[in-house]
Amino acid sequence: MFAVALASMPARALADSVSCGAANRGALADAAELPETGEGYVVPEPWRGRDVRYGTQELVDLIQRAAKFVDASHPGAILGVADMSKKTGGACPGHQSHQSGRDADLLYYSTDDQGAPFEPDEHMPYYTSKGYAYYARKPVWTRDIPKRHFDVERNWTLVKALMGDPSVEIERIFVSDRIERWIIKYAKEIGEEEELVHRARVLLKRPRDSEPHNDHLHIRVKCSEQDVKQGRCAANFRRRRDGKWRSRVRCPKAPAAES
Repeated sequence: MFAVALASMPARALADSVSCGAANRGALADAAELPETGEGYVVPEPWRGRDVRYGTQELVDLIQRAAKFVDASHPGAILGVADMSKKTGGACPGHQSHQSGRDADLLYYSTDDQGAPFEPDEHMPYYTSKGYAYYARKPVWTRDIPKRHFDVERNWTLVKALMGDPSVEIERIFVSDRIERWIIKYAKEIGEEEELVHRARVLLKRPRDSEPHNDHLHIRVKCSEQDVKQGRCAANFRRRRDGKWRSRVRCPKAPAAES
């Protein structure tokens, strides 16, 4: 029913990225690709080679602006960007969501023992209750990785940049309960406005149906008006009624380009 409804939608505008369906049951049309490197960010291996650096134009622009903002505020650190979506969306290996171009995994900013920024590497460090990481569960379980400390100052600045973006509205920022406490506590200690702290508290949430996210920050942007109109974009997860999906979601076709 859902796929049929999408197919019957009016043809979308040519060359406009469109998020179709839901984050866990969706597709992506005319995706924007995040370059491997940019001002204040990098897509490190192995994520670079997974070919899941796509999203809506809104999401790609948001990541670039947020990384640039943090770099300008606290120079020297690099934001690590992990999985986004496949070029045409759909099931993304290792994820329940990331199907419609509105999700992205970002590595937490970290520092070394001397307080210097730690450059993203091939690990997704798991931060313990003591505030540092010495092993990784993803993308491969690895013991004794180079030790790094959770950089609460830059991670709070990242959250501020995401929440305060003038062009894109954040739907959710998934983090663990532990990470949320650290970030909110820091924001209150430095005297951030109560309204801003409250908004962060609302957006920073542990996901209900996946691991706690002690090793990365997962952002999801809201559907744009165009996504809703042309791609039947939906905020809520799709639920299986009979234990399986009957077909994949497809985006409406764009009009043919004029010759």
